[in-house]
Amino acid sequence: MYMESVMLAILLVLSAVGPALSNLALIIIDVQNCFLSGGTLAVENGDDVISVIQHIRLKYKDQISLTVFTQDWHCADHVSFASQHVGKQPFTAIDLLYTDNGTLCPVNSSCDSTHNISQTLWPDHCVINTTDAQLSSQLEQHPGDIVVKKGYHCQVDSYSGFFDNGGFSHTELDSLLRQRKITRLLVTGLALDFCVYYTSKDGQALGYETYTVADACRPVRKDNVDSVLQDLRTKVPSPTPVSEFPISAGPALKSPSNTEYQGTVKLLTSASSRP
Repeated sequence: MYMESVMLAILLVLSAVGPALSNLALIIIDVQNCFLSGGTLAVENGDDVISVIQHIRLKYKDQISLTVFTQDWHCADHVSFASQHVGKQPFTAIDLLYTDNGTLCPVNSSCDSTHNISQTLWPDHCVINTTDAQLSSQLEQHPGDIVVKKGYHCQVDSYSGFFDNGGFSHTELDSLLRQRKITRLLVTGLALDFCVYYTSKDGQALGYETYTVADACRPVRKDNVDSVLQDLRTKVPSPTPVSEFPISAGPALKSPSNTEYQGTVKLLTSASSRP
């Protein structure tokens, strides 16, 4: 009876975003070995998102018409790696200069730059064709699911599932969604304060009715969470209250720590534009 009540509550929330539920896509951001426990850039408690996402897929398969996985897919010498910058440490930031067409300006040389992008430096992670970069085997992939790779341009990072960080190039995500007449997005995954955040913002900017499932995400930096959630709550064309309701993953859906998900799923409308 409890689960029936929970399902009814979720359906009411989903109905509130519009009648055409067949136009709804679940976006699963970067749930890869590199960001999970034991990975090269493990997000604290990142494994906990798996049971929540599995629950959403299982219980609302009739409402979600498309599921998309994004996958960080970096060159071994990617510009975002601290190892590629002499004397720099992971989790510090540098400024990168680019020309209008997205060419990276060499360090300490003259360049007709038009873009100055602040780049957080990361440990080497999610390198192309490594086990570290693989999608988690704990998340089932079904026939019809789509995988969109991002971050494979060696000289510019790509947090968003739609664009690189300078907006110089785009992935196929937008065109794939439009081909399938998707108009609404539920965004989940890792990490809340980087790739989930920018995917949600770009989704809204592209005209999708975009919701971030806060309990199906975890951040790299906990001190970023308040500002990220505030931005996702408030910068919308018509501000919408956060929808909250209790939900249980059930006895068959457990996180890797073998604990059931018991909590409040929060649907946050995304910000309306990129920074």
